[in-house]
Amino acid sequence: MDKCKYCQADLEEGSLICPSCGADNGQPDAQSPQTNLPPQEKEPEVEKRQDAETAADETTEKTAEEPSAEAETENVPESAEQTAPAPESAPEPTPIQEGVKATPGKIALAIAAVVVLLAALAALVWMGVTGGKAGTEEPADATEASVETTPATVPADGNPEDVTCKGTYTVTDEEALANKDTVVATAGEYQLTNGQLQVYYWMEVQNFLTNYGGYAPYFGLDYTKPMDTQISMDDRGLTWQQFFLDGALNTWQRTQALSSEAAKNNLTMQKEDQEYLDSLEQSIPELAEQYEMTTEELLQRNFGAGADVEEYQNFWELNLSGVAYLDSQVDEMVPTDEELEAFFNEHKEQYANSGLSEEDQFVDVRHILVLVEGGTQDEEGNTTYSDEEWEACRQEAQAILDEWLAGDATEDSFAALATEKTEDPGSQSTGGLYQQVYEGQMVQAFNDWCFDESRQTGDYGLVKTEYGYHVMYFVDSQPQWKYYAQSDWIKEQSNQMLAELVSQYPLEVNYEDITLANVELGA
Repeated sequence: MDKCKYCQADLEEGSLICPSCGADNGQPDAQSPQTNLPPQEKEPEVEKRQDAETAADETTEKTAEEPSAEAETENVPESAEQTAPAPESAPEPTPIQEGVKATPGKIALAIAAVVVLLAALAALVWMGVTGGKAGTEEPADATEASVETTPATVPADGNPEDVTCKGTYTVTDEEALANKDTVVATAGEYQLTNGQLQVYYWMEVQNFLTNYGGYAPYFGLDYTKPMDTQISMDDRGLTWQQFFLDGALNTWQRTQALSSEAAKNNLTMQKEDQEYLDSLEQSIPELAEQYEMTTEELLQRNFGAGADVEEYQNFWELNLSGVAYLDSQVDEMVPTDEELEAFFNEHKEQYANSGLSEEDQFVDVRHILVLVEGGTQDEEGNTTYSDEEWEACRQEAQAILDEWLAGDATEDSFAALATEKTEDPGSQSTGGLYQQVYEGQMVQAFNDWCFDESRQTGDYGLVKTEYGYHVMYFVDSQPQWKYYAQSDWIKEQSNQMLAELVSQYPLEVNYEDITLANVELGA
């Protein structure tokens, strides 16, 4: 019997879909579980400032991972899609990195709760667990995690004013089709139908499982069973169906508000976003044909009966136009030095608890790596190089430095030379640039040169490490606290702006009329 290449569970005869993790074994990079529609290829991100550097060749990396700082979770909003933004990442490992430590950017201040994805992906902060893709691997105790269930009764608590109005919103495909055009919610003058809601609902579900599917049992979710019979981790005692429905409704409200403001301000989406939107009418039928389905069958498989191409396109049009507006607002959020200092002092204790010192610095540095060649291997596989081999490496590096000095000797010319000559794959595409390097991140000699107290912008030189010689150019340095304070200040301003905007589009829901068609996840 064939086994799943992701979780090693037995596959049913003739099936590529894993009954355990839901992954599609016919896809090269399947995750657990996945949707077969184009959104996986392009999910709209609101947050524009990301810290992850270009990924490098990890075959020579030297990492010594340390545990992440615990996130502050007090005052976290009740629904998951309103929680903290997607966690910031330390730069990817490179051949010259010594180790990656937990950075203060991973702390989640109560104010740092800007919504990162308008509709598809919720950044979760539950029980001290913070972000990042869970991938397809389950935690050691995931299979032992219990799933709390409850009968799907109607009504659950008889409250028609909130998401617990019904114990189950699931109906037959026939009922879902009949109700697809029924208006179930309004945000100001805008209306949401059952058909549109289904796209938002199943996007919430599918993207949660794509990003956290390996931890679903840890969260108390068995996605192979009805979600209207399982209690979520939400402290309001919601079922998973109610939880995702609550998220979908609030996501639509925010998305509609942002898109409406984009229209009022005559903002257009980026060219590539518009091209993506325009391509859907053609790409969806092509994808359906690839899976030997009709377009209707493909959409029904992912979003249930009643969701069609029009609803799907509407979802992406609102998302992408909303991104354009939010980006424009974030671009205008530039704090003064006085505002940053005041913000940092206000949250000084929280930053200190996360390990951030006022003396900690980030440096930006460019380098051109010349690998030492030759060498002799012993029986244990260790390579040693002769003095002549090291000298040849040094001379090559010196020749590159001399070439740069013979020109205009600017940062731009150094970057161009690095792109042409460096043997470090992790920085070739960036002109040899590493940004936000913290002390202890790189191998010792490289680190010591960067963090020399006398180091100034424009300094250059040669540094020898176990990899070879590095032609160095020092770009700049800045206090770490200033970087993180600016990031968190922008998040606070974004939160306030978004909250004020959404309040202008009050959400009113008729929960009694909501119906959701069933989707077999992983099918």
